[in-house]
Amino acid sequence: MKVLILHADFGEPGGVGSYYRKLRNKFTMPVDHHIVGRRGNRGGLLTEEGMISQARRVIRDYAQFVLKLKKGQFEMVHVNPSLDYKSFLRDGIFVLLARMHRKKTVVFFRGWQKSFEYSLSRAGLWLFRFLYGGTNAFIVLSEENRKRLEAWGCAQPIYREVTVVDDDVLRGFDIHKTISERQKSGKWRVLFLSRVRKDKGIYETIEAAWLLHSKYPKIELIIAGNGPELQSVQSFVQDRGISNVVFAGYVKGEEKNRLLKSAHVLCLPTYHDEGLPNTILESMAFGLPIITRPMGGIADFFENGGHGFISSSKDPLVFADFIQKLFVDKGLYRKISLNNYRYAQSHFLACQAALRLEKIYKSVMNP
Repeated sequence: MKVLILHADFGEPGGVGSYYRKLRNKFTMPVDHHIVGRRGNRGGLLTEEGMISQARRVIRDYAQFVLKLKKGQFEMVHVNPSLDYKSFLRDGIFVLLARMHRKKTVVFFRGWQKSFEYSLSRAGLWLFRFLYGGTNAFIVLSEENRKRLEAWGCAQPIYREVTVVDDDVLRGFDIHKTISERQKSGKWRVLFLSRVRKDKGIYETIEAAWLLHSKYPKIELIIAGNGPELQSVQSFVQDRGISNVVFAGYVKGEEKNRLLKSAHVLCLPTYHDEGLPNTILESMAFGLPIITRPMGGIADFFENGGHGFISSSKDPLVFADFIQKLFVDKGLYRKISLNNYRYAQSHFLACQAALRLEKIYKSVMNP
């Protein structure tokens, strides 16, 4: 059996491309890749395109896909759309083309936009059934999304998966030594590692860290990432004289690993339409307690008090209280840190995800 996986460019900073970059050398069966969407330049950043260039690229993606189906002896096609206005139609056509060539199909919904879900539920289910109704199996990132597909009449197998951590980044990592070094550190670092957007909870995180600064001057907030809200956030911090914030910019590779080792806790009080944020899984793998909200797949596994703290609130006081608990109680901090590291080792490694995907492929080919 040979599988063709469609996904974004490997150079994509996070998301689907990053997921398959981590899995690329972990499969035990023949797998090939077909890149769709924008391509990365030599620096790894995605290039901007005009409308005409986008149209040409989409047509070229379809044409090259069909050629691969004719030449590659693939028995299965695995497509990775998001449930949003753009990806839904584009990737649905790939599914139709695969079915026209009599290939088995697996669809892994990575993103899930609530507003688009509502539009489909009201007036677009005919289009969903036309594009995706013949899919052999679905994969989703949350139980909520699985139930929605069932409510739409999907009788196919629906599997739940997680985003992943690259096994290689943890090679040589010593969790006990790291916890000891964190507890001796002159700074106690709250980490916000994400695309800088308002709905990721960036302002709530800043205010929570600032509320604790006068009482605990060791507490420092590290904001790592770029995004549409970055300049506004920098102005917000400057205008209010908030002095315990450091902007690290976009980080990747060893720079990101060093930041995850030196930080003490991840704070991501997101209210974005999440699938399952990779930053939470990576932070857990490095033994960071997590402070977050129950969005998407987070709510399906997160144990309050076991993995950190989770709340439906958006009140910075609530998140400040969570940070304080972890700051003052070293025993609690160590317990959660060790629990997260071990949980990630058991559930989130790329090698494990590759084997789970292969199991799904085999179940589709041999129902």
